[in-house]
Amino acid sequence: MSPFAAFFRNTTRPALLVVLGFSMTPGLAGKLYKWVDEDGQVRYSDTLPSEQVRKPHQQLDPDGRVIESHAARKSAEEIRREREEEQRRVEAERLEAERQAKIRAEKEHHDRVLLMTFTSLDEIRDAEQERVAVIDSVIGLLRRNIDQEIQTIESLEARAMRDYISQGQEVPGGLAQSIEYFNEKLLNKQKQLELKLDERQRIKRQYAEDMIRFDELTRQQNNGS
Repeated sequence: MSPFAAFFRNTTRPALLVVLGFSMTPGLAGKLYKWVDEDGQVRYSDTLPSEQVRKPHQQLDPDGRVIESHAARKSAEEIRREREEEQRRVEAERLEAERQAKIRAEKEHHDRVLLMTFTSLDEIRDAEQERVAVIDSVIGLLRRNIDQEIQTIESLEARAMRDYISQGQEVPGGLAQSIEYFNEKLLNKQKQLELKLDERQRIKRQYAEDMIRFDELTRQQNNGS
């Protein structure tokens, strides 16, 4: 290390500024660097260590004023990760734009179908009642089937209790299988019922939204005419 560099490396900032202000002449003034080392100590030198080039540092003028500030340079791996992150961001924005465009297109299509299918709110109400009536008939049938399955299971379980369990005997395989079979049928019917009840609510909600939208569209048409 040159004597000049060693001097600045080991000089405190107040003393350094005095030297800069009174000892350095324009003819002797050169580049001066400032940085913080790994131990958190502020360092000054007329040469910048190679290991510090990619790290934050400043270049000073002879009066100790900052001429340039250099942030830490990014490694090739950091640059690669940032580029990949930017590509992911752009792709996500593209996909979101496509999704929004699809939603708008579907809404516009639904509006056209709504206006072509119905001419009044009463027609929409009638269509809703017809759809709901069909689903209600299926729901009623499922509930009757569920009641029958429950009765069958209760009868089989009562038989198993009366003829075998109460006698300390094991329930025969055929009877046990029948009870399991009808329990599975019951579970299946109950799941179907849940689906139909959900469908009923979904249809009623959709028709309610359709009536609101139909009213908005017809008002817009009337105001525009």
